Amino acid sequence: MKKLLLALIVITLVFSMISAGAATRYGDLDGDGSIDSLDVTILKRGILKKLTIEDPVAADLDGDGEITSLDLTLLKRYVLKKISGFPVESSNPTVTPTSTPIITPSPTQIDEEAWKNNTGTINLGDTITFTGEGISVSGSVVSITKGGDHEVTGTLNNGMIYIKTKERVKLRLSGVNIKNNNGPAIYFDDADKAFITITEDTVNYLEDGTSYSDKDAKAALFSNDTLEIKGKGTLNIKGNYKHGIASDDKIIIENGNINITAASDGLHANDSIRIDKGKIDITANSDGIDCEGDIEINGGTLKIKADGDGIKSELDLVINDGKINISKSTEGIESKAAMIVNGGEINLTASEDGINVANSFTINGGTIYTTGGTDGLDSNGPINIAGGYIVAVGGDIPEGGIDCDRNALSITGGTLIAIGGSNSSPTANLCTQCVVLLGRATANSVIRIEKDGKEILNFTVPRAYQNMVFSSPDLELNSNYVVYINGNQILTFTTNSIVTNAGTGGGPGGGWFPR
Repeated sequence: MKKLLLALIVITLVFSMISAGAATRYGDLDGDGSIDSLDVTILKRGILKKLTIEDPVAADLDGDGEITSLDLTLLKRYVLKKISGFPVESSNPTVTPTSTPIITPSPTQIDEEAWKNNTGTINLGDTITFTGEGISVSGSVVSITKGGDHEVTGTLNNGMIYIKTKERVKLRLSGVNIKNNNGPAIYFDDADKAFITITEDTVNYLEDGTSYSDKDAKAALFSNDTLEIKGKGTLNIKGNYKHGIASDDKIIIENGNINITAASDGLHANDSIRIDKGKIDITANSDGIDCEGDIEINGGTLKIKADGDGIKSELDLVINDGKINISKSTEGIESKAAMIVNGGEINLTASEDGINVANSFTINGGTIYTTGGTDGLDSNGPINIAGGYIVAVGGDIPEGGIDCDRNALSITGGTLIAIGGSNSSPTANLCTQCVVLLGRATANSVIRIEKDGKEILNFTVPRAYQNMVFSSPDLELNSNYVVYINGNQILTFTTNSIVTNAGTGGGPGGGWFPR
């Protein structure tokens, strides 16, 4: 027995020594042995001081002793397979490397204003004329090899504007019609940053071919680098090969009237997409907006009709404002990480989930009307509702209006009307606003709830459902309420607790039927 005890002590000591000496793996913030979008979410929230990063050494990817947005950018690029390691690994060999260490070279110092001094014009047509430095013409291809700010006009049949320079280039589209039979209409092969300005009161057209000679490009308007679009004119894009607008880096839309039809995605970016303003109308054979990084929508009006998802982000998706109307989609809005809605108006229809979120889903404000063939709102993580007005319509059993599996559903503000075959139940100890669970009803029924003659809900049922989750600031604890369907009183209930189950009444098997 003493020998066995001694052996156990030795094994324990050895294991402790191994554990103590185990090296941190850069980028693996949750310690699960892999580096993925969950680690990106943790780092982002740590930077925003929404949580404490348990292993700050693993988060300092550039090795400067601080955890900043630069570390977040590096982690995103690693997850997107754009880099194979982190700069800090070359200076700290005691930490387990992600793979072969890399050293990010110092960027070439660029005078970011110098390119603006090279102003020119490009007049398209059977004969192409131009002014400005770094511009040349070969047949129907206009090449730009120097940074500059150029106004473009005219029509180009079976040609393109091709940009390859280490400087910034802006194209001011001022009544342009470009079609290329075997490539993009505008191709930013290389640029420090790509700018498109849509000149006010002009209408512009870009169209590509159904096949490309350069397989690296993949959109009628394509950039390998950050692409920024703005202006008060109109830009019509037809993507016959793949996407309408695509960037292997970021897409930023400040404003503009942009109409896209695409064989694949309407907007596609490998890094991130940010939409600030503008009117964007997309018809796509795949996704309306597809991003391999984060999506941020701060305003504008979006109309999307897609055979695939309406809006899809591989990482976080944040909606701060704007009007989003998705009339056709497989999944209306999808985030493979976390999603936050702070404001705006969302109205969508989907054959599967209306909104689907892989991690946590938070609603702080805005108006959301979502109709899904499966779930109205679906999250594989917790759902937190703190504000807004939400109507979530789902399918029949086992689908529902709101579904977060076995994760927490907290309601602390806003109005929620969720109907379907089976809804997730709110987590009572996390809710600070009253919630009532109600029975079934048929399509076109008008449900009214009153307290002391005051109406707090008047809702016309869009499709038959089995149960409803209803929460409102007008629901008060320890109060009595009357439920009517089509003007007929069906039942009364009292909110004796934060979550009240009132789903009983006329009709076989419980629930309601209009009388």
